[in-house]
Amino acid sequence: MARLFVCGDTHGLPYDTRKLNSRNFAQQKTLCKDDVVVVLGDFGWLWYPPGTNAQQEHYLDWFAQKNYTLAVVPGNHDNYDLIESLPLTSRWGAPVHELKRKNGSIYFLRRGEAYVIGGRRILAVGGAASIDKDERTPHRNWWPQELLRKEEKERTLQHIARYEGMFDYIFTHTAPLGVIERLCGRHSIDEAKRDDPTAHFLEEIEAHSHFRSWHFGHFHVDDVIDDLFFAHYHNPPLELE
Repeated sequence: MARLFVCGDTHGLPYDTRKLNSRNFAQQKTLCKDDVVVVLGDFGWLWYPPGTNAQQEHYLDWFAQKNYTLAVVPGNHDNYDLIESLPLTSRWGAPVHELKRKNGSIYFLRRGEAYVIGGRRILAVGGAASIDKDERTPHRNWWPQELLRKEEKERTLQHIARYEGMFDYIFTHTAPLGVIERLCGRHSIDEAKRDDPTAHFLEEIEAHSHFRSWHFGHFHVDDVIDDLFFAHYHNPPLELE
């Protein structure tokens, strides 16, 4: 059975990407391309058009040639114009956007899709509201597609109905509102992140789903709520059994 790992934001920054190097993520030495590592939003390494930024090119090739396969749940600080321009292909039983490199591919999971990785059913719902969007330039370093579209919400709800809400894991970038409120009580988190339409929609998903665990990034903390909701940031990739 394919092994499955999740980790938090990498932000297109070497500092935030080091959790995936061989010293911090030693398990990768035993992996193969059937095994999958999922970045839970704000990947950031597809920020500039391919071929235009040397550091980005280095890291995209670094990821593509890894023993494992890298998948990304897009967050809010991701370049949706570039992601959505990538060709669609089928992987893990559903459509993905594929970024092909010389020595492999990186896959971007579509929002509201259900995937099966190593026999595990996963619901992927990326996106979140940027609290700093007023300081950014649309389609340069901020993208309005960060918020879920109507058809993406509908697709999510269709999968919940199709599978009667039964998933092994739910992968998102932000979290349901109630989880955010608890995180704010335990960490120094900007409370503006509560005012997010995505978080309110995730409340609806939570209410109609049954899952082994829910994994997300976005808040730049590592924490576990009720042994069910896992916030990821600094920790190296966590293997999901």
